[in-house]
Amino acid sequence: MTISLADHIYNGLRKKLIHGEFMPGTLLSENELAAEFGMSRTPVRTALSRLETEGYVVSLKNRGILVKEVSGKEILDMFEVIVSFQIYTAEIVTQRESGFDVAELEEELRKQQKATEAGDYAAYLEHTHQFTSIYLSAANNQSMLTIMDSFKDKLTMAAIVNYKRTPHQKHFSASRMNEELMEAIKAGDYDRLKQRVLQGFAALRERAFREGRF
Repeated sequence: MTISLADHIYNGLRKKLIHGEFMPGTLLSENELAAEFGMSRTPVRTALSRLETEGYVVSLKNRGILVKEVSGKEILDMFEVIVSFQIYTAEIVTQRESGFDVAELEEELRKQQKATEAGDYAAYLEHTHQFTSIYLSAANNQSMLTIMDSFKDKLTMAAIVNYKRTPHQKHFSASRMNEELMEAIKAGDYDRLKQRVLQGFAALRERAFREGRF
């Protein structure tokens, strides 16, 4: 299937937004983007309209297109849903006496740790997401995984923007947390697993307030 010009521009712009190449507060110009992609303004305008609908940008009359910030409230709302899924999954696994895919979780954790050691933040975020998705798959609930995937790009954008703004602060904290989750899973201690999930969310909230994201 042939991709349309608008889709091509949309995919390119979305990738740049998610990976912090256009930081929040940046004003984009239809004319400049059209020149960059070597196309007319019409497909650029269509792509930007789609991105505005998704909440990545907002059109300002007579000024241009403003790259939006993912708010602290939106970030915590998404993580609150993810944490509730993680707690539910631990409870379902206990009730069904089924279990987690330890081999897949360990493999994803190994990749996450490797990215952490290499300082590859984008890869670290990808493997963090995959680890959580594999964890949630133990509940055998496709709707949960679909919702989790719908959060991925906004959370990635927020994390990379924060990483670029605060290069001297400690990052990559999910690696240690996932190590602790793995320890609890392998021990079959699901009460400790749930406790650690909640502790991780509490730490995230505290950090968000400390950094003034509200």
